[in-house]
Amino acid sequence: MIENEDEEKAYQEISDTFDTDVVKIFVCLSDMKFDTMNLDESKQVAEMYYSYNGETIGYIINMPYRDSSLGIDFEDPIEKKYSKEIHGCKMNITLYKIEDSKVPKCVAKFKYGSIEYLLMGTMDEQDFEKILKNLVFPK
Repeated sequence: MIENEDEEKAYQEISDTFDTDVVKIFVCLSDMKFDTMNLDESKQVAEMYYSYNGETIGYIINMPYRDSSLGIDFEDPIEKKYSKEIHGCKMNITLYKIEDSKVPKCVAKFKYGSIEYLLMGTMDEQDFEKILKNLVFPK
């Protein structure tokens, strides 16, 4: 686990462990900052956490080492569901309505190369899309 350390070190450890470059988050919102990273080599999963406006943004990188897929289910009702192509990558985006909150929980699932990604956070849709549009894809 890397805590409050250099975000670049966290990505480097993921790249070294998985022996490939991964899609990176570019911190593009004023109150957003890197928090922690958990790497589970046996499960071939990296979890990165950022903080933004008092909320947590989760970013999961799942290597396909077996016939399984990344699946997370939310109990909250779906407010909006759509697909969008960003940097040539199809992203499935779902906004969940959260009780007692004006902002939705935003979730994006996408695959780049053979790696699955899941990005989720509670924020305005425009802020979420700004993060998606600023993802850094490997060359």
